Amino acid sequence: MKTKYIILCALFAALIAIGTHIRIPTPLLPLTLQTLFVVLSGLVLGKNYGAISVCVYIGAGLAGLPVFTGSVLNPTFGYILGFIGGAWIAGYIAEKFSPRLLTWIAGALAGIAVIYAAGIPYYYLMSKYYIGNELGAKTLLIYFVLMPMPGDVVKSIAAGLIVQRLRAFFPDNFTWKR
Repeated sequence: MKTKYIILCALFAALIAIGTHIRIPTPLLPLTLQTLFVVLSGLVLGKNYGAISVCVYIGAGLAGLPVFTGSVLNPTFGYILGFIGGAWIAGYIAEKFSPRLLTWIAGALAGIAVIYAAGIPYYYLMSKYYIGNELGAKTLLIYFVLMPMPGDVVKSIAAGLIVQRLRAFFPDNFTWKR
């Protein structure tokens, strides 16, 4: 692993941690920048280094650093685990398909979808078996898909635009250099 990628993985792990605490108020839910930095790690660093940066973030949290709230018993921890796959799939799409804005937006959206796919079932299972409060499918759909989706679409577009600008300024600093 090159030194620059070690530094970039650590930087993205820090950005993900910081993104947790940046809240933008919206009518439905407050937006955090956490998922933006997760998908950006994959889009900028590629699938492997993006996933590594998320693993560093999760490892820091599990080691006791205050980078995320709660523990593996927190119902939202499934989303945090989904960050690994979200960064990986965003990076995979960025590496596999032509480097253009729509590719990066699609990669970010796919990354968000993977995060949802991991987070929602985990939330349901923890709510039902650990907390003792089973949520119905309608509640899960409304609160965990439909309400956060507009913000996540905006963050995916922002991620694509950020990658486009970064590539213009630093064309040789991507793991995937097509």
